[in-house]
Amino acid sequence: MFKVIWLLRRKPGITMDQFRTHYETSHARLAQKYFGDLLLSYKRNYKTGTWGGGVPTAASGDDAKGSGFGPVDWDYDCIVEWTMPDEAAFERINRLFADPVIGREFNEDEEHFLDRGSVMLFKCDMADSGTGDGAERPAHL
Repeated sequence: MFKVIWLLRRKPGITMDQFRTHYETSHARLAQKYFGDLLLSYKRNYKTGTWGGGVPTAASGDDAKGSGFGPVDWDYDCIVEWTMPDEAAFERINRLFADPVIGREFNEDEEHFLDRGSVMLFKCDMADSGTGDGAERPAHL
């Protein structure tokens, strides 16, 4: 399998609710219409909070473990995951985006909600270790 992860930021002047509503009712539907058959999954993960800056279990200011884990500023509003059978499917999607009619439809839609200059894309080689069964967890936890 092949995965692409997109980092998306909303256009200045629109709220998170407006961003999400437009994405779900317009942009995601365009993707489903034109290349949904090339995707195994299409997930949108909308930010509700961002934490970082150290070890998750460390108290803020804990010198032994760094600065601690806490809220941090992060400008992106949505992490999108496309899972495809192979990279050839992604190349086919890119050809659809290059089509003058289809590409224009996506571009015009993005102008309503997306800060296009900030978009980032990651091509990923996936690894999955499974979830495990928790058998090694100490009984008191």
